[in-house]
Amino acid sequence: MSAIKNHPLPLFFPDATYGVAKGVSSQDLQKAKINSLMINTYHLRQRPGLELITKLGGMKKFMNWPGLLASDSGGFQLFSLIAKNPDFGKITDEGVVSYTGKHKQTRLVFTPEDSIRVQFALGSDIMICLDDFTPPDADQKTTEESVKRTINWAERSKAEFVQLVQKSGFSEKNRPLLLAPIQGHRNWKLRKKCAQELMKIEFDIYGLGGWPLLKTKNKNSASQFDYEMAQRNSELTPDEKPRFALGVGSPENIVKLWQMGYELFDCVLPTRDARHKRLYVFTKNPAEIEFTQDQDWYKFLYLSKGSLADDLSPISQYCDCPLCSCHSRAYLHHLFKIQDGLAYRLASLHNLRFYGKLMECLRQQK
Repeated sequence: MSAIKNHPLPLFFPDATYGVAKGVSSQDLQKAKINSLMINTYHLRQRPGLELITKLGGMKKFMNWPGLLASDSGGFQLFSLIAKNPDFGKITDEGVVSYTGKHKQTRLVFTPEDSIRVQFALGSDIMICLDDFTPPDADQKTTEESVKRTINWAERSKAEFVQLVQKSGFSEKNRPLLLAPIQGHRNWKLRKKCAQELMKIEFDIYGLGGWPLLKTKNKNSASQFDYEMAQRNSELTPDEKPRFALGVGSPENIVKLWQMGYELFDCVLPTRDARHKRLYVFTKNPAEIEFTQDQDWYKFLYLSKGSLADDLSPISQYCDCPLCSCHSRAYLHHLFKIQDGLAYRLASLHNLRFYGKLMECLRQQK
């Protein structure tokens, strides 16, 4: 795999939607030993815009980022907007149609080919095909349409990808990689069909497509992760092709899906939790953790607790991030209390380093 051959697996891609992991610089990320990021095609196409990104030489140069860069197709964001407000647009076989005026007077189409062209302009190492997200409450007809459209769009994406690889002068050894998400939600027959048709087209990476949380009867209870869907999805593709658990997830989600054969992960949780004063802490030396067993190997430390106001110990004795190496729990508690921006930066770096350390430990146990 050309784009990831120098990066040992598994890998975690922190969220950098607009070309930045919120509150931290590219240099900060390198110090925290983060070497991969996930950017968003749809949002970057809007801001700063394709013309400017192209003029500046792509996102890596713009961000001063030397690591691996993956780009989401932008489809999920468009589908989410349409699901919340049908007046925003609609999904057709041609692509995603959006309207810019309240009377639908301006029509814009975002096609599979558009998504690939934008991702080439971004300079991504891993590109993702535009797919038709299967809603968790979809009926048989809607699921069938979603799978059919996902396969058709994947074929169109691949054709555009191959053409641009040749046009851009890439060789087989240094070209970007193309990922196809598998759709079908919990309709196992259709999910299998989707995977089989995608494998006929041939992609470098296959993704866990769809909503990975189970619906709960009690609206007040927390959603449960759909491990059965993840397991079945993993079994549909060969081990020699990396599997990307798109949008996953929490540390325990990552460990369990890694055990199922997934090697690539991305999620907003580390930096989002950091902004909400929730930090991840290993409960024991991570080098001694046996991830093949269920155990309480990490916990949350909440910086809003008043008991931390005079605690001079580091956030974690097992962490080498800039926060744990230089500052105490008491200091970070103080920074949050006075709402200084350094609090969010340091907390984000700690959580990202926790995820990076988790990846390192999983590699050693493979």
